[in-house]
Amino acid sequence: MTDPYRPPGAPVRDPQAAPGRSTPVAIVLGFAVDIGGTMVFSLAAATVASILLVSGGTAPEGLAAALAESATFKLVSLAGGLACTVLGGYVAARFANRAEYATAFAVGVVSLLFGEAMMLFTTETASWWMRLAGDLLVIPAAVLGGHLRVLQKGAAPARR
Repeated sequence: MTDPYRPPGAPVRDPQAAPGRSTPVAIVLGFAVDIGGTMVFSLAAATVASILLVSGGTAPEGLAAALAESATFKLVSLAGGLACTVLGGYVAARFANRAEYATAFAVGVVSLLFGEAMMLFTTETASWWMRLAGDLLVIPAAVLGGHLRVLQKGAAPARR
């Protein structure tokens, strides 16, 4: 007799022997998730910060300067961007389903190169500490995403 209080089981994770997919496609997909997620997060963070600043008495004309001077906004933006890089590394590692660390590392390198290229073509100057922190943490953040995928694969139940 089965236990009526136990829910029926169904595998919800990828099987351990799932086939690997194209690594270049995985890197592009992970990079797109990183950049797209960062853009969405930046828009949301700027909107919330703007609302808070205006309600605190900042003139709407001075919002850009207030955001540029706010260390809290810069730290939140850095943390959000790195979180999106972790997600991009995870997505790339999950899609490729093989060489998770190498795939996530490649996403980090591409994100780092893209970020530095964007710095060359923008008129805004980032704080030296924020640029250094971003450059030093972007690759480890992507590799953390790959590590999360490795942990998830290791926790997948064996097929019966």
